[in-house]
Amino acid sequence: MGFFDFLRRKRAKRVLVVEDDVPLRKFIVDRLYENGVTVIETGEGMRVLELVKEHEPDCIVLDVMLPGKNGMQVLSELRASGVSTPVIVLTTLSGEGGLRLEAAKHHAVFLNKADTSLEIVIDTVLRYTVGVSRI
Repeated sequence: MGFFDFLRRKRAKRVLVVEDDVPLRKFIVDRLYENGVTVIETGEGMRVLELVKEHEPDCIVLDVMLPGKNGMQVLSELRASGVSTPVIVLTTLSGEGGLRLEAAKHHAVFLNKADTSLEIVIDTVLRYTVGVSRI
């Protein structure tokens, strides 16, 4: 193992949070920071591919309802471009069956905000990012 391999393994884990609801995004970002995770954030679906290429996150939290480009479009584009980063899809939409299937098709975790506590969302992100669970 070379010196640079050591440095790569020691870098802080990075999560891209894509959520247009600013208070919710701030909550998620703050909890991840408290757990030692570096967070990149945006409220726009149009910026996701650019941010993924620039920051190479270890996990992506992706809201479905976003301005410009919805989360499912973004997820499809990520997978089509070869990005295999774990994605956690969040929504408050009812009638989620089709969305759940679409997320599964793209190997993403699907969580409904209405049925899932925010602490469960954070725990899920941490499991996919640093391999630990707080629950």
